[in-house]
Amino acid sequence: MSNDLDYMFRPIVLVTGFGPFANHPVNASWEAVRRMDKDEIERKHNVEFVPMEISVTYDNVDEYVPALWETYEPQLMIHVGVSSVATCITLEKQAHRKGYKRTDYCDQLPENHTCPAEGAIRMHTRLDVERICEEFNDGDVMNTSAVTSLDAGRYLCEYIYYTSLTHDNTRTLFVHVPDMAIYPSDITAKALEKIIELCLDQIRGKDKIKDLSDKLDDVCVCADNNVDKERSLQNSSD
Repeated sequence: MSNDLDYMFRPIVLVTGFGPFANHPVNASWEAVRRMDKDEIERKHNVEFVPMEISVTYDNVDEYVPALWETYEPQLMIHVGVSSVATCITLEKQAHRKGYKRTDYCDQLPENHTCPAEGAIRMHTRLDVERICEEFNDGDVMNTSAVTSLDAGRYLCEYIYYTSLTHDNTRTLFVHVPDMAIYPSDITAKALEKIIELCLDQIRGKDKIKDLSDKLDDVCVCADNNVDKERSLQNSSD
């Protein structure tokens, strides 16, 4: 029974890729995400893996991304997008609220070129991106490599990243992948699976430290309460 409950309430890892747009009638991001090995990810990390395709429109991001957070409450959210200038895996560190002046797939812009999600002008992920990048490159994943970036492009990629960072910047990452001519989709999928592993290692490590800290706080509170009771008893006997 316990194992059944553990299976039913496994943490969720949600990974999105974008649909077609402009010069990308077949988007390398979604092609890679949909080829990720769901069974292997779930078995290896004891999670439920949810891949999701997102339309390249600002309105779609505004509507669906907050709903994804509310519905799934993911332990990890990774957004994936294609970059025409990328030559390897690019791990984005931050996203901005303003400056979205490129029209989307439906020829629309956000009002005042601003993401409506409430947050600071610039939001950073609290995942250690440099560490993820270093560990990824040390792992030699299918002859791929990774770099970090502070410029996610001020388009739908940065827009969706900012939106998710305002929900939980401790569990959110954006990954730019190169065109399929550089990394075939199956190779990129394996690279993304490795990134999931590295992110979960960080998140679970921090969660364990927090749990330990909370338990120590509880012990201290109990100890303080016992001291107070002993003093009260002594005072009453006096």
